[in-house]
Amino acid sequence: MKKLIYLLLLIISIVLIGVAVFKLKIAKNTTITFNNENLKIEDSPFYKKYYNSRNIVVVNIWATWCEPCIDEIPELNKVKKEYNRDGLDFISFSIDNTSDIEKVKQFVASKKFEWNDITIQNLKYKKHLENMFYNKSSNSNIIQVTSFEIPRTLIFRDKKLIKEYNGLINYHDICDFLNRELQKN
Repeated sequence: MKKLIYLLLLIISIVLIGVAVFKLKIAKNTTITFNNENLKIEDSPFYKKYYNSRNIVVVNIWATWCEPCIDEIPELNKVKKEYNRDGLDFISFSIDNTSDIEKVKQFVASKKFEWNDITIQNLKYKKHLENMFYNKSSNSNIIQVTSFEIPRTLIFRDKKLIKEYNGLINYHDICDFLNRELQKN
């Protein structure tokens, strides 16, 4: 019985050490990470440029491997074209694993997505932004399992989430919402 307990403790220790040292992928859009950096989201380029601004900020969360994300790009580009004006920022953020960041760079460089992608410039704060975008604590220094539904589009104003779309957006719904918000200015 003691040998079994020691073996179990050894296995758990090895797993925890492995998780602390590496970022393990357990599913396409689920990762286990260990936060060993004392970063603050307030220091991220996203927070300073977009979240802290007075503009309405539309954030699309996507991944290179997500077919629905790719399918909705023409609609998102159409929304941006329709509402390309002062007081509105359209940005995108990929939840691709950091090991796949070259795919993100190539995809963004292809100009398929006309929104300003902030993934690379916020790479150091990726975990914090993912947690913020999915309403999870980002100040934890413990092992954290996260699972993300995508595509996801969030609309912020004055540091508050005012609208979220989970799954594909509906062009008319998001346009109606943006019209109402713009009339509040």
